[in-house]
Amino acid sequence: MMSKVGENCSFNLLLKRTRKLSFFRRNARFIARSILGDYLVFKTPEGILAARIVETEAYLGVKDDASHSYGGKLTPRNKVTYEPGGCVYVYLIYGKYWCFNIVVSRQGDPQTVFIRALEPLVGIDIMKVNRNLSSEKGLTNGPCKWTKAFGIDKKILGKSIVSREFFISYNRSKGFKVVSAKRIGVDYANKSKARFLRFYIKGNAFVSKGV
Repeated sequence: MMSKVGENCSFNLLLKRTRKLSFFRRNARFIARSILGDYLVFKTPEGILAARIVETEAYLGVKDDASHSYGGKLTPRNKVTYEPGGCVYVYLIYGKYWCFNIVVSRQGDPQTVFIRALEPLVGIDIMKVNRNLSSEKGLTNGPCKWTKAFGIDKKILGKSIVSREFFISYNRSKGFKVVSAKRIGVDYANKSKARFLRFYIKGNAFVSKGV
């Protein structure tokens, strides 16, 4: 499998470095920072897709008024966020764009990590077809761009982030600076909109435009 991962990174090697479920049972702020530089890997019928995680946001649950579960709100859409950390929470915005989150922390504490942007590494031609693009530029530098590039939809709602079909692979080499900033698009959150709960890799070309 050809890639730009910077090492002969086969699918089996990525699989061996899979983040374990126990890792995701910690708080959202910790996870959001820790997975920067890691690889998000999907095994699809068209081929393997892999990308480096370059931008995330932490949502802290019932006390975070930017969170879908603020105040203990429980709906058919967000009920998966109350599950133990390690499953996927996806939801639709504007009727056509999917947003991808990882449920973290313990059961009953609905914290999530929103993956905002990725740097494409493996399966780029497949991603281009999914996005109907001919260039790599702008392919995955935003939350709805990369989910379309990966072909993500409601089918993975509630699925484990630790499986052979999709997982996060630990990157041992993390020679970059992490920047903390305000989250994007949460101006409605009077109490927490100014909190620095967005994290990204400084200088990475695939960080979203809201830098």
